[in-house]
Amino acid sequence: MNDRTDNKNKEPNPLKQQDDFWDLDKMLPQSVQGRVFTEHNTAVRDTDAVEISAGDDDGAADEVRIPPIPNITSRMQRAASYRSENRASRGRDPMGSRHTPGDVSPQMAQPVCSYEPENSFIRRVSVFRWPERFNYYERFTADAERYYNRTAQECPFVNFFAYMPQYGGMSQDQLRWYLYWRDNVRHGVYLSTDYSYIFLYVYEIINLPDKISPAEGLEKLCDVWLAYREQFPRLDRYLGEWVCDYCLVYQLPAPLERLRDILPSLVAMLTFREFYLEFNADGDCPITAQLCDILTGAAWKQSKYLTPENRPLFEEHLYAAVLGVLRHAWAVDPDFVSLLGFNEVVQSRNAFSGALCTYACKRRIDVSYLSLSRSYQLKFIIADLFKLAENCIRAHLGIKARLNAAGVPELLKNDVKAYFEEHLPPYRKPEKAAAASRAAKAAAEQKKEESAYAALYEPLSRELSTENALALEMDSWANTGLLVPEDDGGTEETVTSGDVVVSEDTGVSEDTSAAPKTPDIPEALSVAPTLDTDTVPDTDDITYDDPYENFVRHLSDAYYTALKHIICREEAEFSALCASLTMLPDAVADAINELAVTYTDDTVLDADGNFWILSDFYANDVMNAVVAREEDA
Repeated sequence: MNDRTDNKNKEPNPLKQQDDFWDLDKMLPQSVQGRVFTEHNTAVRDTDAVEISAGDDDGAADEVRIPPIPNITSRMQRAASYRSENRASRGRDPMGSRHTPGDVSPQMAQPVCSYEPENSFIRRVSVFRWPERFNYYERFTADAERYYNRTAQECPFVNFFAYMPQYGGMSQDQLRWYLYWRDNVRHGVYLSTDYSYIFLYVYEIINLPDKISPAEGLEKLCDVWLAYREQFPRLDRYLGEWVCDYCLVYQLPAPLERLRDILPSLVAMLTFREFYLEFNADGDCPITAQLCDILTGAAWKQSKYLTPENRPLFEEHLYAAVLGVLRHAWAVDPDFVSLLGFNEVVQSRNAFSGALCTYACKRRIDVSYLSLSRSYQLKFIIADLFKLAENCIRAHLGIKARLNAAGVPELLKNDVKAYFEEHLPPYRKPEKAAAASRAAKAAAEQKKEESAYAALYEPLSRELSTENALALEMDSWANTGLLVPEDDGGTEETVTSGDVVVSEDTGVSEDTSAAPKTPDIPEALSVAPTLDTDTVPDTDDITYDDPYENFVRHLSDAYYTALKHIICREEAEFSALCASLTMLPDAVADAINELAVTYTDDTVLDADGNFWILSDFYANDVMNAVVAREEDA
């Protein structure tokens, strides 16, 4: 009693009051305290503690009794269970190394293992423990070990769906079906089932390295993958990544032979493509048909000329030509490898990302490898090589359309053409058709010549003036003097007095001092090139989709040179060229316009004072066509 009185009279301790603020028990109602966390309270139940039977309840001989999952309700009991499991599992870690207290830092900086694979694009692999410990999948490991050897008799299929399937999330009928289905899978019988059952089976393989050896686990993963990939296409994406991680963690080679039939469609959707690419151990060119499809997307398969009749021709000779020239260049040219621009990169992977994976099996993987899919120069060269090879196949089939393959180096271009000259030479027209083509070409040239000759008599759009008239008259008398031969008999005598010439026959006097002189011929005329308007490129068998490219390709060498002078505003060179052709400049421009009308339905040159320019409407089209002809020259 006195103690109570003394306690009441004591001064309150402010520090103790601050501590009491965090006492949650005092904040709860009295009716709840002492009841919530008791183990014997019937209001708190463990819903996971169930007993599942894989057989009938009548005690038959084929009944399979599955023991209940331990009832662990408190945090202290779960921690004690976790510690006991760690002690039991210590020394049998799948990576061959022990767990150590506080192994997050700095031990995480040291890899569990490092190795350099042979015959692979991978240069080095380093495997690290997962940097943060977690235990929320430990119960799955215990269940997987408990049910690993369990089986069940034949039973009906039961649907099952879970984002992260586990044994504790299945009903008795679902678990019975899973055990029955898994037993069939282990014997090579693949019954129709649900996604979640397949993933649960895959999670078992990933998380039970003590019961399933890495080599056996890889075989099981490939078996279930190939068996169900058509029914469940998404397996390609998931198992493509997980099989890669499984092989990298356990130092296994890629299962290329098992997956050979699905590799072309598989590699394109994965993040680490080089893992599934074949490597030549002899140091030869590593480029394969599979890699070509990855880099180019197999664009040739979308060609409108790839008919069922032509497909075998395309498949055989496209790859043979492209791979042949690449391997030859790889062998003979030491600078070719640097031209392709290979890159070595480092990729960090979280092993089994998206899968149920315990801390004991979770890993981080650093991979240093030679990246082919990120070598953009290699991608451009191979894409243009396929275009060039397809052009050669089109030429063999008599198809006139061509693809632009300007990015192919000259060495490779000659090798591709040599291959097709040997195996698929260009299509040659029959003699009768060739003769008809030559006749049509001759008729077209004759028509151009007639048009050029008629252009000489067209009136010039110039202003009339006395000076121009006098100059024209003097040019006429000069031509007359050249055409009329001199008479040695002296029938005509001229008397010269000063600058005045008097003709005795005509009595006409002329003041030679006032006559204009004949203009000097530009220096460029003396070095004018010798060209022929009949020299036309061999374009009988080629028709381009672009009308302006057709127009430029069908220009003769002389008219093509004249067009380039006009584009470059080279007036002196243009005048020299016209003089060498014995044609007026206007006639040459008109001839070019007439050919343009033939192929494009409009002229391309406009008068600009005393010279010509490209029409604003078609200047870009003409320039692109000129560039294309220059590249093929």
